[in-house]
Amino acid sequence: MQPHEIRAALDQPVRFTNPKLYTEGAEYILTGAVFRRDKKTGEFYYQAELTDKNVKHSVIYCRLEEIESET
Repeated sequence: MQPHEIRAALDQPVRFTNPKLYTEGAEYILTGAVFRRDKKTGEFYYQAELTDKNVKHSVIYCRLEEIESET
């Protein structure tokens, strides 16, 4: 997902893929995005806040590159 796609995808289903977590195509709801700056390099980046569809208290923070919109 790209930063300009965040607003349209808020509160919509997305698919999360992360090989390190053995997760491929898991369905979540995009509930927010955070704009941060790396202290070491000074570069800016986004993090996505994902909420599990079934367990509403389960939240994951990940890179935007790890999610794609279902719509």
